Amino acid sequence: MNSGEFQTHRNGSTQASDAWWRRFRLLEIPLPAPWSRWFLAIAVLAGVAPWARTIVRVAEASILGDSVEATRLDRAVALEPDDPELQHRLGMVLGNSLSETDRSEGLQHLRRATELAPIAARYWSDYGWACELAGDNAGALRAVAQAVQLSPCTPHLRWVAANAFLRLGERDAATEQFSALLKLDHSYGPATFHVCLGALQDAQLIADKVIPTEKDPALKLAYASFLSANGLHDTARRVWKSAMESGGKFPAAIALPYVDGLLQLGRADEARDTWRDLENSGVVAKPASEDESNLVYNGDFEQAPLNAGLDWRSRPGEYVVIDFADPDAHTGKMCARLEFTVGQNNDFLPFFQLVPVSPGHAYVLSAFVRSQDITSDSGPRLQVLDARQAAALNVSSETTVGTTPWHEVRLPFVTGPQTDLLQIAVARPRGRSFPMDITGTFWIDTIVLKSVGPAKLGAELKPDR
Repeated sequence: MNSGEFQTHRNGSTQASDAWWRRFRLLEIPLPAPWSRWFLAIAVLAGVAPWARTIVRVAEASILGDSVEATRLDRAVALEPDDPELQHRLGMVLGNSLSETDRSEGLQHLRRATELAPIAARYWSDYGWACELAGDNAGALRAVAQAVQLSPCTPHLRWVAANAFLRLGERDAATEQFSALLKLDHSYGPATFHVCLGALQDAQLIADKVIPTEKDPALKLAYASFLSANGLHDTARRVWKSAMESGGKFPAAIALPYVDGLLQLGRADEARDTWRDLENSGVVAKPASEDESNLVYNGDFEQAPLNAGLDWRSRPGEYVVIDFADPDAHTGKMCARLEFTVGQNNDFLPFFQLVPVSPGHAYVLSAFVRSQDITSDSGPRLQVLDARQAAALNVSSETTVGTTPWHEVRLPFVTGPQTDLLQIAVARPRGRSFPMDITGTFWIDTIVLKSVGPAKLGAELKPDR
């Protein structure tokens, strides 16, 4: 082999080595630590074996490329200028610099990364960010659009593109991207609602253009809750109705936040209507055994409470066991049971329910209860409070102590002129005379609240004794 043939063979081997090692790097397989002990030996062989110099160069570039320092990354790019990942890393570091010169240089490296790997969507997305920082809006729009086209099922790229379009005044393109994003990943819902409402200032436009028109109503329900929390009640109600009319099935858990939001905002009538929507759609079971005129939901405890909405909510206290499925029922198959396991003299409010009512009306609350070995003089009882202003209405039934069979307790009362939401509770206030500590077991079933009609002016109903 003459010298020319040797040089050609040597150059071909070097090019083949470079290509092989470049493919190895693209796999992003880190070099094991023991390799570092071989670098010196490999370097010694470099004069004999052309591929050895390639190994040293690529290995050094790999080590430098793992840094976040611009100087080390710059050295890595100098060693391997055709490595798109190194170009991208250096471009991102320089692009985050406070120096305009650095940012300009970073833009060039990010552009080079897209040239070396034109099918890498992430490179195009980051290049679009750098273009926007540099004031090249047209370039930014083209880059983020290219990123989405290359990887349409990557939610993060959709999110970046949608926000870029929104910032750069492309509203139609932005809403299209946000809608596509929400179809891919519902978890972007809250952030999307917040960004779009702040930028577009049009809640109905978001409902029409951003929320996907699929049968799954989860996003519409989440958006209704968001709008209600932000005081946009009319649009929230329209979105809620649209979700109900979509015909899609969904768990109660994704609808209850909207109901709870209405209750917190003092919109008791809307909460009641919304609850009826859930009952009529079958999302919330409507107990078939209960009297239609009974305003208490699930008063027979025949189904597990939802701990939200207009169902029972529990507040487990220390040394109090709550069982909503005790089989020793007065009516039906189940009842609620409270067990005070360790003697304590504390205020207990183990469970309650919020009930929309009419102001200035007379009502009667009743239940069947029994007890076993209730030690305190202050035992469990029914309690009725104005849910927003306890001073306006706060009445309790007779207490239950000792051991008693099933018996009915009744509590007549009149709502105040502003009372439209009650808290119906089972409560135990602190004892005031010996014996004060409470232990024992209490059962309750068949809780019923019925309206007697508008109260006469000056009339007052006294609790039964």
